Order: sequence, then C-alpha cells, then structure tokens
Amino acid sequence: MAQRDVLVTVLINNYNYGLFLNQAIDSALNQTYQNIEVVVVDDGSTDESRDIILGYGDNVVKVLKENGGQASAFNAGIGASRGEVICMLDSDDWFFPDKVERLIPYSRPSSILHHRLQMQPGPGLIPSTTVEPIDVYAYARRYRFIPFGGSPTSGIAISRDLAVKLLPFPKVRASADDFLVRGAALLGNIIGIPEVLGAYRIHGNNVWYGTNSRKSDEFNRELERYLNEKLVTAGKEPVIDFFHSMYGRESVPQNAAELSRLAISVFRHHSDLVTFKFMVKTLALGLKRAVPGS
Repeated sequence: MAQRDVLVTVLINNYNYGLFLNQAIDSALNQTYQNIEVVVVDDGSTDESRDIILGYGDNVVKVLKENGGQASAFNAGIGASRGEVICMLDSDDWFFPDKVERLIPYSRPSSILHHRLQMQPGPGLIPSTTVEPIDVYAYARRYRFIPFGGSPTSGIAISRDLAVKLLPFPKVRASADDFLVRGAALLGNIIGIPEVLGAYRIHGNNVWYGTNSRKSDEFNRELERYLNEKLVTAGKEPVIDFFHSMYGRESVPQNAAELSRLAISVFRHHSDLVTFKFMVKTLALGLKRAVPGS
C-alpha cells in the first residue's frame, strides 16, 4: 500500500480546554499529509468546548459523551475511528504541519510509535523515553514490570491492529497513556522516532509530563490487573506483579522489614547485576530507616 493511501486518524481528547481546542483541531486539519480524519472526543466539558467542536461541521468526527475520564475518551475515540494509524493528541497541545507525513514512513503493523515534543512556552524539549530494542515480555518475566517506553500522549501513534487489542482501557480519570504505552509494549513493537513533531503546552491547569511520576496504589493495581488480563488474552502467562518489583519500592511501607523483604524477593526471583544493585541499595535504605532520627 502506498504511503499516501494509508488513512490516518488524529484522535483529540478534550475536557474543558476550550481555550486551546481550536489550535489543536486546526493543527490536525492542516497537515501536509492529506489522507486524514480528525476525531474529536469531548469528555463532558462544561466550558465552550462543544460549541467550538460543532463549529467545525463535517470537517471532524464528533464524539460528545458524558464525563468519564481520559481512558473512556480513548475508548470512545478509537471506537469511532477508521484510520490504520491513530495519532493521539491532547487538546491543549498541537502538531507541527508535517507531523503525520514525517511519521508515516516509520509505521509498521502491530506497533506503537513515539517522538519528542517541543515544550511551550520555553526552549526545552519534552523527552521521548526510549526503551532499547528488547523482548519486553521477557523483561517482564524477569523483573515483574516494565518501564514506560514512550512520550506524553501527544507524541504517541499506534497501529490500528494493536489499538484494537488494547481495548477497552479501564476507566481511569488520568494517565491513560500508562495503559496504552505499557500494554502496546507487551503485545507489539515500540518504535522511537528521533524527531520533534509537535508542541507540548505547559499551563496552569495541567500536571505536566515528568513532574509527578508517583501513581496511587489503586492506579497501580488497576494497571497490573489490566496488563495481566491482556497477556492472558494473548495466550501468555500473566507475569506483572508491580508491588513485588523494583518499580514498586516507593509503594511498600517504608520501614526496614518491608524494604528488606522486597529487596530479597526481587533478587531471588531473578538474580542478575540489575537486581543485585537494587537489593544492595534497598537494604541500605531499609537500614537507614531503622536508625532513629534518620
């Protein structure tokens, strides 16, 4: 199939970002790549967002729903889309005009793509966290969890065949990209693009990428359940165990006994240099916690 025959969906998820919404929609409609549909999901906004969306007429596919959170917006938007590649866009961000044209050559079946974003305002770049080419499932078997190998939502694109396998996402209110990126990594391929293809807006109402990596225990339990469920559906053993992994250290009680128990459990599960270093560091942390006044 010729590259320009590929239908690409730009999926914009919005909640009360009417102030920024026009720029996001216009950036999707004004791409140099022409074979595009723009799906705009409004997640029960109470500001002027819906009037703005309706003003675009037939130029966009409109999904107007009750408020349910970002993951429910992903579910609704992917369900309404037709593209073989789905580019995600938060409504307070925007794409550069040639984003889709530059991204399409990298796209493959069963793949998730990610790229860097220009911070706005400011001269900095929002990084795209690259995971080295590895067997992610084998990594999960060894370490019981997997890293986040991607970017903020607006730097993510996913092939349709892989997106369908990931649905439905649990109805979490925010950080739905954790489910999207980690699920795609376990079931498909990760492709990092070394280009800056969009802008990431920092403003008073968003908790911007990288500033709050600590998720609640409830969130992590839901993520663990979801990933294991998708592994079972794919015919694989459920191996995700966040609270007994290196990644779960901040979520266990921060006392010597619990930290020591986690350190030894991680090393016994899979003994290598990575888990040995984790064990030593965590045992030292537990010892520090045991000293009064530390």
